Amino acid sequence: MNEMYYWSPGVQFCVKDEELYVERFRYGRQAAQFFPEFYYLTQFGARTEDLEKRFETENRSLLKNLIQDFMKKKILVCSVITPKELFHSQTRLFQNDYPETIKFVKEELEEFKLEQSGRQLVKEGLTYILKDSDYCNDIICRETVRRFSKKAISFHSFSRILGSMQNREDRRSTRYYPSAGGLFPVDVYVFVKSGRVEGVEQGLYYYNPVINGITLVDEGDNITIKSQFITNQEIFAGSAFTIYFLYNARCSMPKYSGMGYYYGILDCGIMTGLITRVSVEEGIGTCSIGDMLYGKIESCFHLNKDQIFLHSMECGYKDETESEQSKENE
Repeated sequence: MNEMYYWSPGVQFCVKDEELYVERFRYGRQAAQFFPEFYYLTQFGARTEDLEKRFETENRSLLKNLIQDFMKKKILVCSVITPKELFHSQTRLFQNDYPETIKFVKEELEEFKLEQSGRQLVKEGLTYILKDSDYCNDIICRETVRRFSKKAISFHSFSRILGSMQNREDRRSTRYYPSAGGLFPVDVYVFVKSGRVEGVEQGLYYYNPVINGITLVDEGDNITIKSQFITNQEIFAGSAFTIYFLYNARCSMPKYSGMGYYYGILDCGIMTGLITRVSVEEGIGTCSIGDMLYGKIESCFHLNKDQIFLHSMECGYKDETESEQSKENE
């Protein structure tokens, strides 16, 4: 194995009472003998065989198993890490004045949402009240849909939604959305449920923006509700198709280095907004999923190590019973 492995930038360790702790994992006293030198070596990258030879120890299997465990837990990494791995370290740097219960108690969460959506940071000083504006229907009618009907999506609507991300023939190397450097580093895959899109078999497809077509990469039998957290399983089960966005580091990091990752995340947000707008035009509802158990289905995508999952959207016709319930609640 000749790949270089690095200590993940979002991972912390400490040696306390002569025992090694890495994040929430306790590795004990024997593992502590390799630190902090192990950390210093992997900061700049090291091959696993070099790490095994570097340390003098009678228990060679301990060191080898430790390295393998670090690789399994993504403590040692050899490719671009996921957004979750990248950003979770920011939690310790943020001074959180709110109770943990806002994550779990519905009433507290709703109060928190109202507070944030109604925030006014600057109230005094020269102020202009802007004119009321009329917006097109696809902006006015935009809403998150969490319950879908079983009605199949027409191939025309399906084509319009995915086709909004195609290469434009009228303008060379451009699309219907902006991208840093015109590099378009976000790859798109779509999972179509059985019988839910007219004329399209069930499966996971790669969307090819050059030919404006989809190509089957996996039958999708293993893409089930188990790939979602329990709060989103009903949403996934009801949708007609799921769109997955993956950042491809090969496309933008050669020009922008690490900032290419950040620009790719921005691209993903712009693409999500575009798809949402076209979906409303077609009378189709969408729901962005903030997080999922992507690792359970990653093998279905047959990706290279530079493709990183960013985001997913569930799409389908809105369940009309939900609309009626919403009117009654109003």
